[in-house]
Amino acid sequence: MWSIIITSSLDKHAQDPFESGLFKIKGWGGSIMQNGKTLGVIVIAVAGLLIAIAQPFAPGLSPLGHYVMGTVVAGLGMWIFRPGNLPFMSGTSIILGLTLALFFAHKAGLVFPGKVPFKAPPQIYGVVMGGFTSSAVWVLIPALYFGFVLQKTGLGKRIAYMVLKTFPATWLGLAISWLVIGVALSALTPSIVVRVAIVVPIAIGIVEACKVEFRSKGSAYICLLAWGMALLPGTGWLTGSLSGPIMQGFFPPEIKPMANFADWFKILALPWFVVTILYVFFAYIFAKPKEAIAISSDMFKEEYKKLGPMSKDEIVSLLILVGSLLMFFTENQHGIPTAATALFALFLFVMFRIITGPDISAGINWDVVCFFGIAVALPPIFGVSGISAWFGPLIKGPIMSMAGSPLLFMLVITLGLMVIRFVDVPWGFTTCALTIIMLIPLFNDFGYHPLTVTMAYLIAINFFLLSYQQPFLLMGEGMIQGRGWAPSHVLMFGLIYIASAFISLLVAVPYWKMIGVIR
Repeated sequence: MWSIIITSSLDKHAQDPFESGLFKIKGWGGSIMQNGKTLGVIVIAVAGLLIAIAQPFAPGLSPLGHYVMGTVVAGLGMWIFRPGNLPFMSGTSIILGLTLALFFAHKAGLVFPGKVPFKAPPQIYGVVMGGFTSSAVWVLIPALYFGFVLQKTGLGKRIAYMVLKTFPATWLGLAISWLVIGVALSALTPSIVVRVAIVVPIAIGIVEACKVEFRSKGSAYICLLAWGMALLPGTGWLTGSLSGPIMQGFFPPEIKPMANFADWFKILALPWFVVTILYVFFAYIFAKPKEAIAISSDMFKEEYKKLGPMSKDEIVSLLILVGSLLMFFTENQHGIPTAATALFALFLFVMFRIITGPDISAGINWDVVCFFGIAVALPPIFGVSGISAWFGPLIKGPIMSMAGSPLLFMLVITLGLMVIRFVDVPWGFTTCALTIIMLIPLFNDFGYHPLTVTMAYLIAINFFLLSYQQPFLLMGEGMIQGRGWAPSHVLMFGLIYIASAFISLLVAVPYWKMIGVIR
């Protein structure tokens, strides 16, 4: 019985929600929401058009800068609202297409006066399409296939049940199990989509097996702990979540070499370990039900036994993934970059026929890859169009005025980035692209290693208080058809995350001073 409940739930929903249409809402209520999304896109598009035409920031910002800003605002509206479940490509194509057209028009002298920053068309393509040639994207693509392999071979499910059967079937034992599962899966793939697709359906299966009421305190405890452990632990190392390659891609060329695997782990592993442990601890203290959990460890043992012995594909996949992880950790010793290791691992998966021809197109979500590609290209686009030069001085004064006090500085900018996430919904990447240039003066003038300030961006990327602020939360909700938690539970776990994040900064700043990465 338990096998039917859990495995059918996993098999039914362990697909990419962006492609499966799990978020399509039908009926009268869905129609209202759809109309609201369409209205939101129209309002933001009109705002972008007004910026381009009225040019309210002149003369500080050039005409080209106004047009590019208006284009990005319009694309951001598509990313935020996605009416009719439109793919991210809707906003991506607007930004890519119009920015290319604007830059070529600028080069030809058709529209904009002033100095032309381009000498040849390849320079334009190099700026606008540069995100797709960055090492970050070529870490991301094979890493997404790592997650696909975990699902296809069943290795991810095997790891989850192996851990679940090891710990006692109590609220505490379940919390520890999700923690261990989250760390293990994060070590093998940065794909949060895959990790959520593995653990959340198993979690709702446990809810059903325990006969816990859906969207109750017990259901939320089980499901939001599982979801949180799919999201948080891997942020502490470069390849542990998608945030690593993406933030690496945002870094300006002057400081990009500092975003390497070894430094990322040295600087950020401890703070994110603290965040993760506190998230589990506070959830256990404040969010667990009073009644005992009605389940036995024998159920998990039975499920694990039904998986049978490890297949050849599982063994080969485990060896390749563990070998890749070891190569990532020892990059400073052998000098082989993370992208090269990840691509070679992908080659091995193809040669061993674990990834086949049809899997290349269907195995990962290329819409997400394109979204990240243009997101990584935003900093150079902002730089060439003059937006960074105009915006930088506006924020440099307030930021630098606090930089002399590292703890106050980290607390304030983290809070500010969290607040911005109420508007910059797609993980706050537009804000990252616009402000990341500040890492250079913070390093040169105040001695902040860029990865220390990156902690604030990462906290904001993982931030949530309401479901719409965290796309990965919407994914999990769609996979289990909204049965796991209610909005009040999201708010509670969001507050738990915020408290955990700010406490981690109290630990991180003294630690960073001790290891010499801030003055």
